[in-house]
Amino acid sequence: MKNFKISIDKCRVIFLDLEFYVPESGRDKEGLCYNPWDKKCKFLGGSFFVANPTKDFSAEISVGSKAIQCLWLWDYNSEKELLTVIYELLKEVYGLAKKGNNGRVSPILCGIGITSSDVPVLFDLFKRYKIMSNYDAFQFQSSFRIIDISQLAIATFNNSSSFAYPKTKRHILNKYLPGKKFESGKAVWDLYESKKFDEIEFRVRDEIVCTHLSYISILNDYKKFKNLEKNAKKNSKEITP
Repeated sequence: MKNFKISIDKCRVIFLDLEFYVPESGRDKEGLCYNPWDKKCKFLGGSFFVANPTKDFSAEISVGSKAIQCLWLWDYNSEKELLTVIYELLKEVYGLAKKGNNGRVSPILCGIGITSSDVPVLFDLFKRYKIMSNYDAFQFQSSFRIIDISQLAIATFNNSSSFAYPKTKRHILNKYLPGKKFESGKAVWDLYESKKFDEIEFRVRDEIVCTHLSYISILNDYKKFKNLEKNAKKNSKEITP
């Protein structure tokens, strides 16, 4: 982006956390049990916080913040209707971000572990329900940039080997929000079966708040690292004979 100054105020970061339901018959799989192409599974929806970097990174947000948009299956007539609303939200933010920087800065999708779950699941669902063609879904997905907190946090931990591996939500919360714990996402299955929808919504709102705070904390650590590096170089020059 030579000779191009980014207008930070026009950039957007979408913090997201999605939830899924897997019936008992499909819960014996390793890794992510949910599969967007398995009709026995259900996409429950999730929460979205569209952040303006110049306004929304200076302080914490609250669980009850109106800025967190909650889109859930039980508020819509079908998965397709819910997904269409989510697609329209992403499209709106995409248009806003691209317009604000002459089409040169993409909006960012941000969350913990979203590169291996939320993002690919969401775009596969767009294809499955024919909200977008395979061609258009690929083009749209590649129009976003992704910051996965599980990868962003790697450099803030002491790694004893040269094997870098994404950090788990537990690792990240233990470091930046001591005492904060979330049950496995599988706990949502029982909540859904018990129709405890308010508890699901509160949990996911809380996850958005924690993700947002972890993001800010990690970037602050990066700034500290760079300041230490800068001071070390300065001191090195001062003592050089």
